[in-house]
Amino acid sequence: MRGLSGIKSVGEISVSEPRVISGNMTQDFCSGFCALGGFPYFGLQNAWACFCSWDFGSLGPGKESDCNMPCNGNSSQICGGFWRNSVFALKYPKRSCFKQSQMPSLNVSSTLPTSWSIAAQTALDCLIPCEASAECQAVISSGQQRLCHLLRFAYPPASLSSTDGDFFLRG
Repeated sequence: MRGLSGIKSVGEISVSEPRVISGNMTQDFCSGFCALGGFPYFGLQNAWACFCSWDFGSLGPGKESDCNMPCNGNSSQICGGFWRNSVFALKYPKRSCFKQSQMPSLNVSSTLPTSWSIAAQTALDCLIPCEASAECQAVISSGQQRLCHLLRFAYPPASLSSTDGDFFLRG
């Protein structure tokens, strides 16, 4: 589960490639974090590690009994085991709707690109390609520049955090 490879932080949450480590890990925390990137799967390992991914299972399934460690943030939940992931699927409602909102004050830090730009005359020219891409979670539409920035996470990369334009979040 390597969906966070290259990501250093998302908002205020640090990523220790390719996972988030927390002394207060829960299934809700991990699922909410992975949802910021629109990932379809999340996994918990060793009571404290959260992984996000577009796929899983390259090593095949392990024994369910190997996932026996309580989450360190909620002992009534299981958070994997030693070198074993408890894997869960995230379900999203039909996500063709976007809502315009304030530009987030939080951003994404990464060694890999987390946005891509296209020419666009209108906000609709931005929203259509974003809706067609599973990896696009938000857009910044700059009508004056006739440019659209499609974002992999619900937060912009630091390089775009002061960009003038309208911010739309997939909803």
